[in-house]
Amino acid sequence: MRSTTLTTTLTTTLLVATTVTALPELSIAKRHKHGARPVLQKRQDDEIVGTTVYDIITYSTGGAYYANLTVGTPPQNQVVILDTGSSNLYFDASSAPACQTDGAYACRGGTFSPAKSSSYEIVEPAPAFDTRFGDGSTASGPFASDTICLSDVCVSNVQFGVAQQVKSTTGYAIGLMGLGYSANEATRHEYPNIPEVLQASSEINSRLYSVYLNDEGATSGSILFGGIDVSKYTGPLQTLDVLPDARTRYIDQFITSVTALRTTVAGSSATIFANGATGVDAYASRSGSLPVLLDTGSAAWSVPPSVYRALLSQFPYITNQGVCDCSHADSDDTLTLTFDGAIEITVPAREFIVPLYNRTTNAAYTFTDGDQACVFMVVPSRGTGQGFLTLGDAVLRSMYVVFDLDQGQLSLAQANVNSTASPDVREVAAGPNGVKNAASRVQAAPSESGSAWPIAPQLSGSATQEFSVKTATTTVGAATGTAAVPADAQPSESASAAGLRVHPKLPPWMDWGYLCGVGMVVLMLFLISVPVWV
Repeated sequence: MRSTTLTTTLTTTLLVATTVTALPELSIAKRHKHGARPVLQKRQDDEIVGTTVYDIITYSTGGAYYANLTVGTPPQNQVVILDTGSSNLYFDASSAPACQTDGAYACRGGTFSPAKSSSYEIVEPAPAFDTRFGDGSTASGPFASDTICLSDVCVSNVQFGVAQQVKSTTGYAIGLMGLGYSANEATRHEYPNIPEVLQASSEINSRLYSVYLNDEGATSGSILFGGIDVSKYTGPLQTLDVLPDARTRYIDQFITSVTALRTTVAGSSATIFANGATGVDAYASRSGSLPVLLDTGSAAWSVPPSVYRALLSQFPYITNQGVCDCSHADSDDTLTLTFDGAIEITVPAREFIVPLYNRTTNAAYTFTDGDQACVFMVVPSRGTGQGFLTLGDAVLRSMYVVFDLDQGQLSLAQANVNSTASPDVREVAAGPNGVKNAASRVQAAPSESGSAWPIAPQLSGSATQEFSVKTATTTVGAATGTAAVPADAQPSESASAAGLRVHPKLPPWMDWGYLCGVGMVVLMLFLISVPVWV
């Protein structure tokens, strides 16, 4: 069996190197918000592969993590969002009406033309693939199979959705790579998604991957399939049991709980809440905890209105609309979250106070006196009706997270952002002790697993289908920096007449245009952070 670790590059420029020669790695590179050119990691021993993944602020407010891959024979280039909060892989069809326009909601991540691929096959006709998201965006069409290439790893017979009809409500339309449990796929019949395909094709030992987004302003980070990079975190790697669904009690989403939250602002600390219940007790209405879905597809962290108000009271420079001068992103202010009563993660201001851009013009918004406006990436939400809220990139950037689908566990540590240490990638073996035996400083789950063990989804349809793996002749995503970014999606480096500007002598709440613009941004952040599965 060929054991491998695949790394895919994420929203800011993410790069990964590995010293494990048996593990091909698909690196994730993210584009710096100010246009710095990321550097592609050089392959070592021909078994470490880098591919560009980058952050485009204007694709979704606050940014998102994107990867390059190809589909079809010959290969057609695609850009997809990396999303731990959903499960489908899909591409926008070149025939979709939205992909034939040039407006603010047009397709900007590349499109797929089935007629141009000799290896394309329809698995189930339209509208077998039919999904919608909390922001009102939708995608539908047939399910198909074809050859997918990640970096220089190509796998045939991979199933995915083809969005012949796509509607985006918050910005450019773009494909998506869902990395969650296949139980949440938008289909009547479950099929192997990317983590399961990599395992079934013997590219990795189990359905496990590690995410390292790195600092908001960094030029590199990574997602590793099948392995852990111990150089990318500090302190202990705390393993937690994933919380089962509040209603079904099955583990099919990456849910854990925030049991305490405190702020440090201008050197003064304050507790927002503490001593919340752990484990499944976190779901109780008076538990004092916040069940959260760890979701790389969401930019913000959604919290109940009462928690949001308590946070604003500690950050006096953030307006009721959730905006402030970007100079505060450089402060020493922090949020500190405790997960399941077991591990603290500290989040610096620069991760949750991020620049605000006009999604149509790509121009920066300005605050008062011509300074750039930033948005507070914690947003109020009254819930999804599913017993949890979403915790997105604003917090995840400060975390190293191992998503273990086979064991139904998450392993969390403080991210070693902007690390200059040599990468130290460890292959993870199958079984309950895989993470413990592979990584260093691992602490076991504080609770008993019991009913929290995962229910492995039965792969139907293509379950017995064989995946053929080969090495691509060229590496996917070799372009870096602005060369890898669709031209229409590149943020402007300075505010222009198209951007919103507030008169220096007027406070922001007296400018109706500013209020409307910011109100729409806050609404979008809330909607983006609410996943809806069909």
